[in-house]
Amino acid sequence: MDKLKEIFEIQKQFTEKFFEKQGLTVNEVLNNKELKVKWNKEYVLALSKEVYEVLDEIDWKMHTSKNTEDINDNVLEECVDVLKYLFGIVQLNGFDVNDLYEKFVDKSKVVEAKFNQEEVMAKIKASDKKIAFIDIDGVLADWPGGFLKWAGYDSLAQFKSQVDKKEQYRIKSEYRTCGIKGKLDVLHGARTFMQETCKNYNVVLLTARPYKKYFRIYSDTLRWLKENDICYDAIVFDEEKEKYIINNFEPEQVAFCLDDDIGNANKLHDSGFKVFLKKNLGLYTHETLNKKLNEGIQIINGNILEIVYNADTNKEITR
Repeated sequence: MDKLKEIFEIQKQFTEKFFEKQGLTVNEVLNNKELKVKWNKEYVLALSKEVYEVLDEIDWKMHTSKNTEDINDNVLEECVDVLKYLFGIVQLNGFDVNDLYEKFVDKSKVVEAKFNQEEVMAKIKASDKKIAFIDIDGVLADWPGGFLKWAGYDSLAQFKSQVDKKEQYRIKSEYRTCGIKGKLDVLHGARTFMQETCKNYNVVLLTARPYKKYFRIYSDTLRWLKENDICYDAIVFDEEKEKYIINNFEPEQVAFCLDDDIGNANKLHDSGFKVFLKKNLGLYTHETLNKKLNEGIQIINGNILEIVYNADTNKEITR
């Protein structure tokens, strides 16, 4: 870490000198959108050129050869040029070496999880053991309670009625990028429920959290699961959760699906899957629940441990 700080600081000093020669400061670029876009573009283009220069030092073409001496140290020097421009981009966007280090560690965990995911899901599909698909927000994590507490509102109805749509979007974006999703409370009984479920089924967490737009959501989610000792076998991010299940699995492969969204529950139930709905009155009223939920979908009113005792039966849990 000390060596990383040293080389990052060397590049920072050069970046400041470079912009001083342009009659600018790094802060001026950072705080002016037009300048920020312009210089990010210039740095990214220069970075791309340096990446290609790494290739130039490697005899990589299949159909021709440079017929010159391979100088391995030249490859390293070109890699340093890449790194210098990369550090410059990080600095131009207001990040320091600690930000870079923490993001590198988080991203590495995400890359490893994605790398392992395909193999894990293939084994789960091929296994005779049935699958339990379980949502995160509103089922394991306190949603919308955690969001409302963070935003300072008593209910989603209040939030939607008092805040215009543009401001709602801004607040939700800030919520998704500030890291609070990695700090949500675990709902009562959720940890024990997951431990028990893992004993009997292949557990796949299925969430609609929009990580493809807000990249950090993936690492925040992995951190939350680890820090709260949530047992699972695989995690899938898909904003159309019910379609993922319906398109990739047969009802016979699935022990049950657990969600707090009425629409998702209905679609899965219509396709022949056993479904439990975790009642979440932060999202809808009793009247909406009774009016819109399909008959035959089992409702969990409180502690989701109820499912452990009912998943393999046809017992109807009282609404």
